[in-house]
Amino acid sequence: MTERLPVVLALGSALLWGVWWIPVRAIEEAGLEAVWAGFAMNLGGLPGFVLAALIWHRGRGFTARAAAGALLAGVAVTTYSAALTYTDVIRVALLFYLAPVWSKLIEVVFFGERWTWTSTLAIALSFAGIITIFRGEVALEDWSVGDLMAVGSGMAWATGAALIFSGPTPNGVHLSLGMCVGAILTCVLLIAVGGPSAGAWPTAEGVAAAAPVALGAGALYLVPVMVVTLWAATRLPPATMSFLLTTEIISGVGSAALLLDERFGAPEVIGAVLVALGATIEVIAPHRRRPAN
Repeated sequence: MTERLPVVLALGSALLWGVWWIPVRAIEEAGLEAVWAGFAMNLGGLPGFVLAALIWHRGRGFTARAAAGALLAGVAVTTYSAALTYTDVIRVALLFYLAPVWSKLIEVVFFGERWTWTSTLAIALSFAGIITIFRGEVALEDWSVGDLMAVGSGMAWATGAALIFSGPTPNGVHLSLGMCVGAILTCVLLIAVGGPSAGAWPTAEGVAAAAPVALGAGALYLVPVMVVTLWAATRLPPATMSFLLTTEIISGVGSAALLLDERFGAPEVIGAVLVALGATIEVIAPHRRRPAN
């Protein structure tokens, strides 16, 4: 059971990541759009992360590699949140979940992992699922800022997970704090640079209206989900972790179909099944294990 715990927790956190769009859209409707919505939610969660890190002292200290990985995971959180305010939830979730492709390539190129037929099949199924859910329309000229941010988010997550896995890491609480700090710093950078990815500056009324939602979402949703996710990420190879997190598609696609006016039909169902099959093949295939911290 101990060996299965990281897998179980990764799957559970993935289902909760699937409804990430709900607090982000709620904050947006209250008056904070694009990057500002994720910025507010991460600020709301920061006190919880700091408190948890002060309480939980056990585990290794930060290495430069682990810190870089946590910061990149924070970049992924920020760009994913912003993407949700620009395009469909289903589209963002699937573009983000090209992450297993990047993770597998990182394992092969940098960690010396062997490329097997299961790797090829898992990636082929993932691409087939994405192509199916987009109904074959994947021309780059049709992509929006949100689409590009979703792909970038997956790349940042895959790279961050690889850095976290490739050496001694601190415990999940400390990594989560680093992830939150990385998300906040990314928000500050995007806001400072400006452009379409940052969104309009909020009004005083918008800040006042969004603050309670952001604080609640940060403390009650973001903190526990992020801690569990990063704890599992220290115990699983990056490709396996990324594939397990594709379970987010089930809750993301399902919740969006029920609560939003987004199209949902046979292509969405078939695409989600194909991606889930890819995740299953990768998980049951032999892979190197991460020693417990």
